Amino acid sequence: MRRIALSGLAFAAAASLALCGCSGGNTDNSGQKTSKGATSESEVLTSYNPQPASNLQQGGKMTLPIVEIPDQLNPLNGNGSVYTSKIAWFYQPQLSFNDPKGNITYNKDYLTDVKQTTVGGKTQVTYDINPKAKWNDGQDMDWTMFRDTWNALNGKDKDYVVGSTDGYSSIASVKQGKDAKQAIVTFDGPFVYWKSIFSQVVNPHIAKSGAFNSAYVSKPHPEWGAGPYTISKFDAKGGTVSYKPNPKWWGDKAHLDEFTFVQMEESASANAFKNGQIDATEVKDAEQLNQVKSVTGADLRRGTTTSNNLLVFNSTSPQLKDPAVRKALMEGIDRSQLAKITFQGLGYTEPLPGSFNLYPFQKGYQDNFGKLVKFSGAQAKKDLDAAGWKAGSDGVRAKGGQKLELTFPTIGDRSTTKARATALAQMMKDIGVKLDVKAHPSADFNKVFTQRSFDIFGMGFTSSDPNGMLYICQMYCSDSTLNVSRSVPKSMDAQTKAVTNLPTLDQQLAAGNAVELKAMETYGIMPTHNGPTIWAVKKGLANYGAAQFYGNYGVIGRPELIGWQKK
Repeated sequence: MRRIALSGLAFAAAASLALCGCSGGNTDNSGQKTSKGATSESEVLTSYNPQPASNLQQGGKMTLPIVEIPDQLNPLNGNGSVYTSKIAWFYQPQLSFNDPKGNITYNKDYLTDVKQTTVGGKTQVTYDINPKAKWNDGQDMDWTMFRDTWNALNGKDKDYVVGSTDGYSSIASVKQGKDAKQAIVTFDGPFVYWKSIFSQVVNPHIAKSGAFNSAYVSKPHPEWGAGPYTISKFDAKGGTVSYKPNPKWWGDKAHLDEFTFVQMEESASANAFKNGQIDATEVKDAEQLNQVKSVTGADLRRGTTTSNNLLVFNSTSPQLKDPAVRKALMEGIDRSQLAKITFQGLGYTEPLPGSFNLYPFQKGYQDNFGKLVKFSGAQAKKDLDAAGWKAGSDGVRAKGGQKLELTFPTIGDRSTTKARATALAQMMKDIGVKLDVKAHPSADFNKVFTQRSFDIFGMGFTSSDPNGMLYICQMYCSDSTLNVSRSVPKSMDAQTKAVTNLPTLDQQLAAGNAVELKAMETYGIMPTHNGPTIWAVKKGLANYGAAQFYGNYGVIGRPELIGWQKK
């Protein structure tokens, strides 16, 4: 399922080194490379050392950092995070892949043919499953995995805790074709994004809601996987997940002998890379950049990011139930100042983002948030006065004996995270709001998020493909696990869900922007920045780095093609 995945970078700078090509970019007077965020497809950049299998060594090891080994290890469950998906990527079946621009290729190891037709005005897709395809425990992979995935993700059975119903809720039926190795999927009507679903599928062991929700909690079940790698060691307490080539795999052989995720704080990963403990790390700020830029044998790979960073305002908190209060708080936040802190020393700038549907470089993008909220401390004070929150002798506003005092958890210990939180607290103080900043280690992200233990929370979404309108319900439907603010009312659901069923992309873009504008008028989420992305990797690591939509959830493409380039 190509969903927008939760990022564990809670209110941490998602940007890194200046966005530029391997040899491109302007320089300032100090010689620092400078660039701006992409506002058109022609400005989008990637850098991941793409290499065919023939250019890769057979064997070798790779170690990467991971911020969290989450409890929920089912990547289709709504309580999973981006780290859940990273772990799953290397041992669970991936039926399709994106290229950097998001064009989809089906995985021949699982699907020998995929055909789309229109029957009675309805989109119909026939999937021919590879006769060799089996789960690691020996069960055949057949049409029922499409049926079970649809049943789990279509939203009809609320007992399934899912991250998204987008696409699956538009399916009318899933039936067996000519034999058990063929599935026929029929939609309710025309469906533009049929290629974007069923990239991941449900194992028979978790077809029922109870198992779907709980079977993978703290247990990866490698026997329920399938692919070029399988898990050889899982030690959540010790912070490691290791993989080896899967002896039951029928497809192209994996190139690495061993691959390991090691859990560590983001702030520690740059130093670990510098010391040779890990083979790649994502660079997030100038401090990390200074640690890795002089490492011998390091390769800095820069590209356009596909993530949104935001502030979430918990509409169920007593002080934040009034949308007028939430709007006033947003008016008191200087996003440009937060961006300045985020990008300080990196030679990078970008326009303030205004949409969670699309990125500024995509067709149909509109600055919807910018139409509703302008930074103005004076206006914020007026609106808080009008909402009945009056400043007390200590400068903190109160209403009905309750002070306007809010909690703001931060995740991770990077200096940029702390600096942004400090700046935000000062902005709130300037308009009469006390913001209590509470620091948490990176491993607490999922707990803070799922328990919604915050008044305001900084977090991020990462997009797994470019079809933003397909996931509009995931952002704005009232029952979506990613509608963290809970500010968008149930009365909007029908209008929101209708967007993806429109017959043309142009119609969806127009309708989706209208829905987003209306949803943003509930003042639950505030976009802060997108930023570029950069990976510091050891030279010779192939098919890994900044690759836009290539792959999924922060990992790159086909797992068997990640490896070391021949010397």
